[in-house]
Amino acid sequence: MPYPTAIYQRVVAVCATVALTATAWAAPATAVAVSIAPAPLQYVALGDSYAAGFGAEATSDPCGRTAAGYPALLAREAHGGISVRNASCAGATTADVIRQTSALSPRTQLVTITAGANDLELKRLLVSCLNRFAAAACQNDGLAVHRKLTAALPRDLNRMLRAVVTAAPNARVVITGYPLPFARSRQCPGLPVTARMRARANQVVTGLNAAIAAAAARNRVRYVDVEPGFARHGLCSHKPWLVGVEGLRDNRVLHPTATGQARGYLPAIAGSGLTDRA
Repeated sequence: MPYPTAIYQRVVAVCATVALTATAWAAPATAVAVSIAPAPLQYVALGDSYAAGFGAEATSDPCGRTAAGYPALLAREAHGGISVRNASCAGATTADVIRQTSALSPRTQLVTITAGANDLELKRLLVSCLNRFAAAACQNDGLAVHRKLTAALPRDLNRMLRAVVTAAPNARVVITGYPLPFARSRQCPGLPVTARMRARANQVVTGLNAAIAAAAARNRVRYVDVEPGFARHGLCSHKPWLVGVEGLRDNRVLHPTATGQARGYLPAIAGSGLTDRA
């Protein structure tokens, strides 16, 4: 069964047990327990355009939220067992996610987060590295990203996660990483990017994911690694799950496609032990 459905059924089983126990103590043995459907799991999604589902399908939402993003897919797979509020927004930084925590409360039971790339201006780096005439810009942006990655970002990720845990003290908190932009390939048809630049871009995202994982461990929340799911589906692969250069004009470039959301992010998050303690 889909994992979110398993969550829902587990909640149903727990509630049924409580109801039967209460009936046994409060009524004669001949009483029949009344089945009461539990309320849906209260789920809030926070983060940037990857959490919003931007790029996966057309949208008029000012924050780029779509029904093809993993938060909506997670709720849909639960068949009514999860109630989702997507507070994410394209362009959000860790500081913006702290502001998004206004959507959380002690009643929130599940929180997912995808954030950190915009703190590094990662898209600017990757776009400059996609341009074969911008080697100097690619190198300079790479150095700037490295400085932020080793200094400011760990601090900002900690602040963000502390704010989330404080605002939703009873919630299961899950934070995701990002897919590597380029598949390991000697050739990259249609993209005028050298192998060296592709490797450098992947190294930066690897460093970003490591920083996110470390912050998750420090704050006792679950980290979800999406790199394995996208391993053969980055740009330069035969079946990329990321938007390529065709998305440069409308800023969709390097965002997960609908397939990337459904087959890259969704299985990784759904299989991460959403009801376990970190």
